[in-house]
Amino acid sequence: MKWTEDAYERAAYRAPIGRELHRRDTRVIERPGWYQIVTPSAVGHLNEVYISKLAPEDADRAIDEVVAEYSSRPNGPAVKWCVGHWTEPKDFSERLRERGFTRTAVRAMACSTDIRLEVPSGVTVDEVTLETLDAYVVFEARGWSMPDDQHAIQRETYGAALTASPRTAHFFAARVDGALVGSCAIFLREDFGYLVGGLVVPHARGRGIYRALVDARLAFLLARGISLAVTHARDATSAPMLEHLGFRTVYPYECWYLNP
Repeated sequence: MKWTEDAYERAAYRAPIGRELHRRDTRVIERPGWYQIVTPSAVGHLNEVYISKLAPEDADRAIDEVVAEYSSRPNGPAVKWCVGHWTEPKDFSERLRERGFTRTAVRAMACSTDIRLEVPSGVTVDEVTLETLDAYVVFEARGWSMPDDQHAIQRETYGAALTASPRTAHFFAARVDGALVGSCAIFLREDFGYLVGGLVVPHARGRGIYRALVDARLAFLLARGISLAVTHARDATSAPMLEHLGFRTVYPYECWYLNP
């Protein structure tokens, strides 16, 4: 398939809309011009507004309602709000800033799956199975600093994703000398793969682990006849590395966070 500029943009825009890691209490609020996720049990994720297209006179009220809704949850008001070329009104970022949100610059990025990356010897990347899931969940929980009471819920969520039919989530673990040092995932969409969650433990960084995780997922997609990989990456962390590996920026946008 030949990917046009419009096709790149459509894929990048659609990529985050999926239910792979939704929990039992996750609620999706979706209507024309709006896409929101609410998960009372989650801490630091699964609570966000991705699409907001509002009339200027409705924007402030909508922001206040969303903040009030998340503030009423047991885990506090932690919420993520995405602001991109699709967001209306165009001064939405300033409205969030005035309410105490903080900004993170993000890029939607894409890459052909037929590129091969040089992977250091001694690094192995394997797909996670039900038999290896427990170690993977413990590793990710520590790496993302999840509270202890989140581990069992995360295990249940990942287990459901591995056994879903049709299955769209695949998880990968990187090891050096048998020790787990990195993790990541792919969420399959109609005609592309969405790369998420690249994590490498601090003591193993700079050794090509992240590159190996990317290469394994590109090879996984290529073997299934999928020609495009899409990801959303922070400017301050993974975006420069992905650009070096051959990913191109499709468009920039912002994520705004309101934390307890």
